Amino acid sequence: MPGLRSNNFVAVITLAFASLLALVVYWPGLDSPFMGDDYRYMLASRDMSWGDFLHDAFLPWVERETSEVSKDHWRPFSWTYFRLQYQVFGDERIGYHLTSFAAHVAGIAMIWLLARRLKIPTPGAIAATVIFAVHPSGFESVVWISALSLVGFPLALAGWLAFIAAVEAPERTRQLQLHALALGLITVALLHRETASAVFPAMGFWLLLVRERNRLRNPRAYLPLVPYFALFVLYTLISTWFFTVRSDSQLSLDRGTIEQGWFYVQQALFPTTNGSLLVIRGQQLLGLVVLAVPLAALYTRRWMLLALWLGFFGSILPYAFFNVGYGPRYFYFPGAFLALALGAAAAELWPLASRFINADRLQLVATSGLVAGGLAVALIGARRADRWVEVNAEAQQAWIDELLRVHPEFPEGGGTLYVTNLPMPMAMFYGYVVQPTIQYLYPGEFRKVQPFFRENLEDVRPWLKPEDTLFIYGE
Repeated sequence: MPGLRSNNFVAVITLAFASLLALVVYWPGLDSPFMGDDYRYMLASRDMSWGDFLHDAFLPWVERETSEVSKDHWRPFSWTYFRLQYQVFGDERIGYHLTSFAAHVAGIAMIWLLARRLKIPTPGAIAATVIFAVHPSGFESVVWISALSLVGFPLALAGWLAFIAAVEAPERTRQLQLHALALGLITVALLHRETASAVFPAMGFWLLLVRERNRLRNPRAYLPLVPYFALFVLYTLISTWFFTVRSDSQLSLDRGTIEQGWFYVQQALFPTTNGSLLVIRGQQLLGLVVLAVPLAALYTRRWMLLALWLGFFGSILPYAFFNVGYGPRYFYFPGAFLALALGAAAAELWPLASRFINADRLQLVATSGLVAGGLAVALIGARRADRWVEVNAEAQQAWIDELLRVHPEFPEGGGTLYVTNLPMPMAMFYGYVVQPTIQYLYPGEFRKVQPFFRENLEDVRPWLKPEDTLFIYGE
């Protein structure tokens, strides 16, 4: 009982500290304005009936050209979840941010539970939990409301946790129950976002390199993975072939795949997009370290470390193959597997360090370093989040505020509203979010809107009709 109470105390302190650090990181974004795709989903949630909305979310291939939310991605549970949030929060943006932050805290808890279930020693489990809580690379996934598929992430980790319990369960009936639970959780996670598939490699490497390493010649060692492989294949066929996202338009295997994978490897230990030569060289050097760790783990036969590090590499693959774009915000899912791998590395280094420093001093040094390092990284993350809000969400809100001051009501006459000087979030992809944004701001009949570049103003003027209106932001 004393040991149990001690373990519970460590768990509570670790999760409380990690959650506090996460709050520091994401505090600047808790009141971030709506931006970009937020208005697409809000418009659909406001103007579509529940029947039409669910039809669009779950069956977008029926009327693909008129799909409001799902024509580019099939994430039915994400869209439905947003609609439920809209019913509760409406235009109160803080509610959306709080639920996203709550999902991040749930992910923090899942990292701790997974680390303990994987039998990573306590120092490593603590390190993994704190690292995931504050790693600043994927912060945009929490700060931006449209990254609502974040909710599926802790469910995917819970599926892995249930899978471990199923494999280790002594009774056949209990095994089947836990496998069913794991498959259900991962399925729900996949229906939130396709990149929840990042959990599959980690599950496979753990089973084969740790649990069944001595039975790899026995076909029965691979049986637990069969239903998960079938789920992955079925989901991939459905989401890329039968439904909306064609594999040939979203996924590729070429030189760009390697470059994108290398980008995420470099983000692991040096998460920044600073383009200075010194930073680039530092990222490249640390990227080589990341690549070398599994080789060292294989050479020294540290199987848990090897499995988790390969799981991290496997989690990168969905993003490396994704040819539409890449960036630090996509690192959020891989960040969980990186945290577990780094936690395992810390646990491996602990006995080595204890040879040179007595146990009490080592614990004091490690605790002090973790607290100081965690706070430092959290403050860096908070600064990045604050800057992101200023440059993106607040910039778009300033554009909207001026538009509404100039035109409290949509200009009458049935003409077109020509708009320019768009902030970056609205200008992306040829301004595809401008129409739903204007439509949401001015409810009612269809609003004709035409964005254009400021330098083309003199070319646009001759096209203006008497009933048209011109809005030039900032002038």
